[in-house]
Amino acid sequence: MDSKEWYQKNLSDPVTRQRLEMLGFIDTPIEYTYNSHGFRTADFDQPVDIVCFGCSFTMGTGTHEKDTWPAQLSRLTGLRVANLGHAGSSNDTVFRFAQHYLPLLKPRYVAWLQTDRHRIEVLDDAIPLSMNIINTDTRNPCANDYFIKTWFSSDSNQMLNQQKNTMAVQYLCQTLDITSAVLPRDSVPRQGPYPGGTARDLTHPGADVYKKIAQQMQHLLGLDQSA
Repeated sequence: MDSKEWYQKNLSDPVTRQRLEMLGFIDTPIEYTYNSHGFRTADFDQPVDIVCFGCSFTMGTGTHEKDTWPAQLSRLTGLRVANLGHAGSSNDTVFRFAQHYLPLLKPRYVAWLQTDRHRIEVLDDAIPLSMNIINTDTRNPCANDYFIKTWFSSDSNQMLNQQKNTMAVQYLCQTLDITSAVLPRDSVPRQGPYPGGTARDLTHPGADVYKKIAQQMQHLLGLDQSA
Protein backbone atom coordinates (compact mmCIF):
# COMPACT_ATOMS: atom_id res chain seq x y z
CA MET A 1 0.00 0.00 0.00
CA ASP A 2 2.90 2.40 0.62
CA SER A 3 4.22 2.21 -2.94
CA LYS A 4 5.60 5.10 -4.98
CA GLU A 5 2.59 4.85 -7.29
CA TRP A 6 0.11 5.01 -4.39
CA TYR A 7 1.93 7.99 -2.89
CA GLN A 8 1.93 9.88 -6.19
CA LYS A 9 -1.75 9.10 -6.68
CA ASN A 10 -2.53 10.61 -3.28
CA LEU A 11 -0.36 13.63 -4.10
CA SER A 12 -2.32 14.28 -7.30
CA ASP A 13 -5.64 14.44 -5.45
CA PRO A 14 -6.18 17.76 -3.61
CA VAL A 15 -8.08 16.10 -0.76
CA THR A 16 -5.56 13.35 -0.03
CA ARG A 17 -2.64 15.73 -0.63
CA GLN A 18 -4.03 17.98 2.10
CA ARG A 19 -4.18 14.97 4.43
CA LEU A 20 -0.56 14.10 3.62
CA GLU A 21 0.47 17.67 4.38
CA MET A 22 -1.42 17.63 7.69
CA LEU A 23 0.20 14.31 8.61
CA GLY A 24 3.66 15.61 7.74
CA PHE A 25 4.37 13.13 4.95
CA ILE A 26 5.10 15.50 2.07
CA ASP A 27 8.67 14.87 0.90
CA THR A 28 9.40 12.87 4.05
CA PRO A 29 11.28 9.68 3.13
CA ILE A 30 10.40 6.44 4.92
CA GLU A 31 13.15 3.85 4.88
CA TYR A 32 12.33 0.14 4.73
CA THR A 33 15.34 -1.92 5.79
CA TYR A 34 15.07 -5.70 6.10
CA ASN A 35 17.41 -8.20 7.71
CA SER A 36 18.79 -11.33 6.08
CA HIS A 37 15.60 -13.24 6.97
CA GLY A 38 13.35 -10.68 5.27
CA PHE A 39 12.03 -8.93 8.38
CA ARG A 40 12.01 -5.21 9.12
CA THR A 41 14.24 -5.61 12.14
CA ALA A 42 17.88 -6.03 13.11
CA ASP A 43 19.74 -9.21 12.23
CA PHE A 44 19.45 -12.07 14.67
CA ASP A 45 23.06 -11.82 15.81
CA GLN A 46 22.26 -10.83 19.40
CA PRO A 47 19.94 -12.30 22.05
CA VAL A 48 16.28 -11.25 21.66
CA ASP A 49 13.98 -10.53 24.60
CA ILE A 50 10.66 -10.05 22.79
CA VAL A 51 9.48 -11.40 19.45
CA CYS A 52 6.55 -9.58 17.81
CA PHE A 53 4.25 -11.20 15.27
CA GLY A 54 1.59 -9.81 12.94
CA CYS A 55 0.91 -8.42 9.49
CA SER A 56 1.46 -4.92 8.04
CA PHE A 57 0.10 -3.42 11.27
CA THR A 58 3.16 -4.93 12.97
CA MET A 59 5.70 -4.47 10.19
CA GLY A 60 4.61 -0.84 9.99
CA THR A 61 3.52 -0.13 6.43
CA GLY A 62 3.65 3.60 5.74
CA THR A 63 5.35 4.31 9.08
CA HIS A 64 8.90 5.05 10.15
CA GLU A 65 10.51 2.01 11.77
CA LYS A 66 10.96 3.87 15.05
CA ASP A 67 7.19 4.47 15.18
CA THR A 68 6.08 0.85 14.77
CA TRP A 69 4.59 -0.69 17.89
CA PRO A 70 7.45 -3.23 18.28
CA ALA A 71 10.00 -0.38 18.22
CA GLN A 72 7.93 1.62 20.72
CA LEU A 73 7.56 -1.48 22.91
CA SER A 74 11.34 -1.77 22.93
CA ARG A 75 11.70 1.82 24.14
CA LEU A 76 8.99 1.37 26.77
CA THR A 77 10.55 -1.76 28.24
CA GLY A 78 14.24 -1.23 27.51
CA LEU A 79 14.30 -4.74 26.03
CA ARG A 80 15.63 -5.97 22.67
CA VAL A 81 12.70 -6.60 20.33
CA ALA A 82 12.57 -8.50 17.04
CA ASN A 83 9.78 -7.45 14.65
CA LEU A 84 8.64 -10.52 12.70
CA GLY A 85 5.64 -8.76 11.20
CA HIS A 86 4.98 -9.63 7.56
CA ALA A 87 2.72 -7.45 5.40
CA GLY A 88 -0.33 -9.19 3.99
CA SER A 89 0.15 -12.32 6.08
CA SER A 90 -2.43 -14.38 7.90
CA ASN A 91 -2.59 -15.97 11.34
CA ASP A 92 -1.54 -19.20 9.58
CA THR A 93 1.72 -17.45 8.71
CA VAL A 94 2.21 -16.34 12.30
CA PHE A 95 2.04 -19.91 13.55
CA ARG A 96 4.45 -21.04 10.84
CA PHE A 97 6.92 -18.29 11.77
CA ALA A 98 6.51 -18.97 15.49
CA GLN A 99 7.14 -22.69 15.07
CA HIS A 100 10.36 -21.96 13.17
CA TYR A 101 11.81 -18.89 14.88
CA LEU A 102 10.91 -19.23 18.56
CA PRO A 103 13.14 -22.28 19.16
CA LEU A 104 15.96 -20.44 17.35
CA LEU A 105 15.63 -17.01 18.97
CA LYS A 106 14.60 -18.24 22.44
CA PRO A 107 12.92 -14.99 23.55
CA ARG A 108 11.48 -14.42 27.01
CA TYR A 109 8.30 -12.88 25.61
CA VAL A 110 6.04 -13.05 22.55
CA ALA A 111 3.70 -10.21 21.54
CA TRP A 112 1.21 -10.98 18.77
CA LEU A 113 -1.16 -8.49 17.16
CA GLN A 114 -3.47 -10.84 15.28
CA THR A 115 -4.14 -10.29 11.62
CA ASP A 116 -7.50 -10.16 9.85
CA ARG A 117 -9.06 -13.59 10.31
CA HIS A 118 -10.48 -13.37 6.78
CA ARG A 119 -7.15 -14.56 5.38
CA ILE A 120 -5.75 -18.00 4.74
CA GLU A 121 -2.25 -19.13 3.82
CA VAL A 122 -1.72 -21.65 1.01
CA LEU A 123 1.65 -23.35 0.56
CA ASP A 124 3.06 -24.85 -2.62
CA ASP A 125 6.06 -27.08 -1.88
CA ALA A 126 6.89 -27.50 -5.57
CA ILE A 127 7.87 -23.86 -6.17
CA PRO A 128 8.26 -23.32 -3.09
CA LEU A 129 5.73 -20.59 -2.42
CA SER A 130 3.56 -19.29 0.39
CA MET A 131 0.53 -17.27 -0.62
CA ASN A 132 -1.88 -15.46 1.65
CA ILE A 133 -5.38 -15.06 0.27
CA ILE A 134 -7.96 -12.62 1.61
CA ASN A 135 -11.64 -13.30 1.04
CA THR A 136 -12.21 -10.05 -0.89
CA ASP A 137 -9.25 -10.51 -3.26
CA THR A 138 -10.97 -11.46 -6.51
CA ARG A 139 -7.79 -10.78 -8.55
CA ASN A 140 -6.00 -13.76 -7.04
CA PRO A 141 -6.72 -16.85 -9.19
CA CYS A 142 -6.47 -19.08 -6.12
CA ALA A 143 -9.37 -17.17 -4.57
CA ASN A 144 -11.63 -18.71 -7.24
CA ASP A 145 -10.73 -22.24 -6.20
CA TYR A 146 -13.92 -24.10 -5.26
CA PHE A 147 -12.65 -25.26 -1.87
CA ILE A 148 -11.32 -21.82 -0.92
CA LYS A 149 -14.51 -20.07 -2.02
CA THR A 150 -16.54 -22.57 0.01
CA TRP A 151 -14.23 -22.15 3.03
CA PHE A 152 -14.57 -18.37 2.90
CA SER A 153 -18.35 -18.56 2.52
CA SER A 154 -18.77 -19.47 6.20
CA ASP A 155 -17.39 -17.19 8.89
CA SER A 156 -17.23 -20.18 11.24
CA ASN A 157 -14.28 -21.56 9.27
CA GLN A 158 -12.37 -18.31 9.70
CA MET A 159 -13.19 -18.03 13.40
CA LEU A 160 -12.12 -21.62 14.09
CA ASN A 161 -8.95 -21.17 12.08
CA GLN A 162 -8.03 -18.14 14.18
CA GLN A 163 -8.79 -20.02 17.38
CA LYS A 164 -6.64 -22.96 16.31
CA ASN A 165 -3.71 -20.73 15.44
CA THR A 166 -4.09 -18.84 18.71
CA MET A 167 -4.12 -22.00 20.78
CA ALA A 168 -1.21 -23.46 18.80
CA VAL A 169 1.01 -20.40 19.32
CA GLN A 170 0.08 -20.18 23.01
CA TYR A 171 0.84 -23.88 23.50
CA LEU A 172 4.17 -23.47 21.69
CA CYS A 173 5.06 -20.55 23.97
CA GLN A 174 4.05 -22.54 27.04
CA THR A 175 6.19 -25.47 25.92
CA LEU A 176 9.19 -23.16 25.42
CA ASP A 177 8.57 -21.32 28.72
CA ILE A 178 7.79 -18.03 26.91
CA THR A 179 5.34 -15.48 28.31
CA SER A 180 2.91 -14.50 25.55
CA ALA A 181 0.42 -11.71 24.91
CA VAL A 182 -2.18 -11.74 22.14
CA LEU A 183 -4.23 -8.77 20.95
CA PRO A 184 -7.11 -9.39 18.53
CA ARG A 185 -7.19 -7.23 15.41
CA ASP A 186 -10.40 -5.49 16.45
CA SER A 187 -8.67 -4.11 19.55
CA VAL A 188 -6.58 -1.75 17.41
CA PRO A 189 -7.59 1.85 18.27
CA ARG A 190 -9.19 3.79 15.44
CA GLN A 191 -6.81 6.09 13.64
CA GLY A 192 -7.70 9.71 13.04
CA PRO A 193 -6.81 12.37 10.45
CA TYR A 194 -4.18 14.02 12.61
CA PRO A 195 -0.36 13.83 12.86
CA GLY A 196 0.53 10.43 14.27
CA GLY A 197 -2.93 9.02 13.63
CA THR A 198 -2.52 7.59 10.14
CA ALA A 199 0.32 6.15 8.09
CA ARG A 200 1.56 7.66 4.82
CA ASP A 201 -0.64 5.39 2.72
CA LEU A 202 -3.67 6.89 4.53
CA THR A 203 -4.89 3.37 5.28
CA HIS A 204 -2.72 1.93 8.03
CA PRO A 205 -2.43 3.28 11.60
CA GLY A 206 0.18 5.84 12.55
CA ALA A 207 2.63 6.36 15.41
CA ASP A 208 0.07 7.38 18.05
CA VAL A 209 -2.09 4.33 17.42
CA TYR A 210 0.96 2.09 17.61
CA LYS A 211 1.97 3.75 20.89
CA LYS A 212 -1.33 2.61 22.40
CA ILE A 213 -0.77 -0.93 21.10
CA ALA A 214 2.75 -0.96 22.56
CA GLN A 215 1.36 0.15 25.92
CA GLN A 216 -1.28 -2.59 25.82
CA MET A 217 1.36 -5.20 25.03
CA GLN A 218 3.59 -3.89 27.80
CA HIS A 219 0.74 -4.30 30.28
CA LEU A 220 -0.33 -7.74 29.04
CA LEU A 221 3.25 -8.99 29.33
CA GLY A 222 3.51 -7.60 32.86
CA LEU A 223 6.29 -5.23 31.88
CA ASP A 224 4.67 -1.94 32.85
CA GLN A 225 5.78 -0.04 35.93
CA SER A 226 2.74 -1.10 37.91
CA ALA A 227 3.52 -4.82 37.40
